[in-house]
Amino acid sequence: MKKFIIIICLSLLITGCGGRMSKKQALDHTLYQYAKVMRWADYDRALTFLAPDISTAKKPTRLEIERLKQFNISSYVAAPILPGKDENSIIQNVELKLYNIHTKREKITIDKQIWQYIDGEKRWVLTTGLPQIVH
Repeated sequence: MKKFIIIICLSLLITGCGGRMSKKQALDHTLYQYAKVMRWADYDRALTFLAPDISTAKKPTRLEIERLKQFNISSYVAAPILPGKDENSIIQNVELKLYNIHTKREKITIDKQIWQYIDGEKRWVLTTGLPQIVH
């Protein structure tokens, strides 16, 4: 009987641990997925990473998205993450090498990303908007 109770407790413990990702795992997953989307220049999909309450100044318009589509990313080099203003935010600088598909010219820019963890949704969102490629 004792073995049966131990087996039940262990199985419940294993099942409970297999649930949601930890905050760190969620961050790693989000940063990886965002980098992948950016490398493929899928800017429409990149919008899904933006914070739902992002300011209008940081949210790109449809015209700005279409202008971004002139650029492909040839290199996406992320620096190590830095702590943000609280335990639910981080800062990451990313060096982007882009080339214009029309002129074939390369351009380098630094994208300063600030990510915020939303406890209720258990996910990380980008609060700084998409990179400022076109000035």
